[in-house]
Amino acid sequence: MNDTWYTLTLAVTEMTFSVALLLRLGKAGARLRAVIAIAGIWLVWLAIAYALLINGFFSATGWPQTSFTLAVALPIIVYWLAVESIQPLRQAVETLTTQDFLRLQQWRALFGVLFFFSGDLPAWFQYVGGLGDIAAGIGAFVALKKLHNYASSERQAIIQGNLVGILDFIVVLNLGVLVVLEDHSPDIMFNLIPLYVVPLFLLLHVYSLKRLGKADS
Repeated sequence: MNDTWYTLTLAVTEMTFSVALLLRLGKAGARLRAVIAIAGIWLVWLAIAYALLINGFFSATGWPQTSFTLAVALPIIVYWLAVESIQPLRQAVETLTTQDFLRLQQWRALFGVLFFFSGDLPAWFQYVGGLGDIAAGIGAFVALKKLHNYASSERQAIIQGNLVGILDFIVVLNLGVLVVLEDHSPDIMFNLIPLYVVPLFLLLHVYSLKRLGKADS
């Protein structure tokens, strides 16, 4: 897949996932004004991430590993602070059910497939990251199916639905920053995934795990 089509596919997939997440927040009680504001923030960040990559920002800093890590961490911190400080948004996130979180986490499988269409990554990393994301999505699907059949197993579904995804992030993010970025440029279109959707998925894990205190109670 050439760079133009790959970038377009990434952007469309990320925006579709964003819409799915916004719809879940809306159904959970988030006000329309808040949903629109969040959509605007995400769209601006996606545009900024694209601009940084297309202009070779991370390589130009002279410390690409550190700058790239900070660019992934920054939206996580901003989004978390927004959820914790904006009462209606926090209530909407806390109203999301375990089923909601697991449905959203299934999207990991689709992003895993996108690993294999990037020609800028080493083959071994494509397999580790791609198969890891696919496994995370499948794990969420299996946990959701089990929860549907056994409604009393919410605690177990939360653990099973998050475990593979969290382990995958620990392995892939560390390998990506510490190994891959040693020899490969961070300014590739694939990195729209860690810059844009990884922070969202990480927060989905955080707030999904917070439901352990409510599960089976």
